[in-house]
Amino acid sequence: MSEARRVPLGLRLALVAAGLMLGIAAGEALFRVVPFERVKYEIRYGHFSGNLVSRFLEYDPVLTFRNRRSASFPDAGVRINSLGLRGDEVSIVTPVGKLRVLCLGDSCTFGGLHPYPAILQSLLDRRAPGRFEILNAGVIGYTSLHGLEWLERDLASLRPDVVTLYFGWNDMWREKDSAVRAWFKSRVAGERPPWMRSYLWEAVSRALVFARNSFGFSQLQVTPDQYRAVLERFAAIGRERGFTPVYLTAPAGFDDDHTPDWLVQQGFVARGDSAPALRRAYNQVVIDVASRERLPIVDCAADFERGGGRALFEDPDRDPIHPNEQGYRRIAEALADELLRLNAPSSASASR
Repeated sequence: MSEARRVPLGLRLALVAAGLMLGIAAGEALFRVVPFERVKYEIRYGHFSGNLVSRFLEYDPVLTFRNRRSASFPDAGVRINSLGLRGDEVSIVTPVGKLRVLCLGDSCTFGGLHPYPAILQSLLDRRAPGRFEILNAGVIGYTSLHGLEWLERDLASLRPDVVTLYFGWNDMWREKDSAVRAWFKSRVAGERPPWMRSYLWEAVSRALVFARNSFGFSQLQVTPDQYRAVLERFAAIGRERGFTPVYLTAPAGFDDDHTPDWLVQQGFVARGDSAPALRRAYNQVVIDVASRERLPIVDCAADFERGGGRALFEDPDRDPIHPNEQGYRRIAEALADELLRLNAPSSASASR
């Protein structure tokens, strides 16, 4: 090439830079127009997931998924109201003379045919007629950070008097949704969000997390230290908004400290992880926070060990996580005792 036709180096660098900027702008526009997060949800949790419980869920642009609003599943005995709570429609305003109890949690709270919040309502209706309204805010697959985000975004408007917290299982599993890290930074750690949001950068960073997880380098969804901070945040919100958090430990049906193989095969825990040890560690966080914050705790884990152990789970070898109906009744009875103690006339007058 002759000297006359050679493109100056500066111009070539400028053209390369312009091409890169154009590519970045096009990528940013693409990720703002095409609903990639919705597609990812459908593959992982929704229509294409093959998950039998996915019919109870729907896409949420912030939480990734939530209970399917205004849905009914008569074959499973499940009804979800317009607020996403399991059960009949409720008024935003607490009925006069009632104490509103919001039960936050994961699939153990969402429950089966007879979830413990429904059993709790029946128990309290007999023991203290007309005094309590129990709302089931359990969502299958939720971590404590999901619950915190949902409470701050939507559920606080219900003005609950008591919020029960039954989390831990999904927190201790290996990472499936990198969005929880952003929630922790903004909601709990107090970090300021970036002045400009880049959808392209979010897509790239989440793709890197997905690739890392695929090669077996996944992290815990919510580490014990983060779990502690989230539970402390619930306590702080309770003081700000005037409700009492009640912490629950998670009972389990593990046999002789054995981690079921299916938990490893499905990526819930990494090979070498001890699910029983993790469960004990997260429960200890619950106990420590409740003690430090001087808030009520229902130690379901210890209660199950004293009162039936593995017999309180339908099939503990296959599912040591979800109690059977007898186990759910035991949780409801312990919660009923605690709620009646908290709201006894002597306690109420002392608090005033």
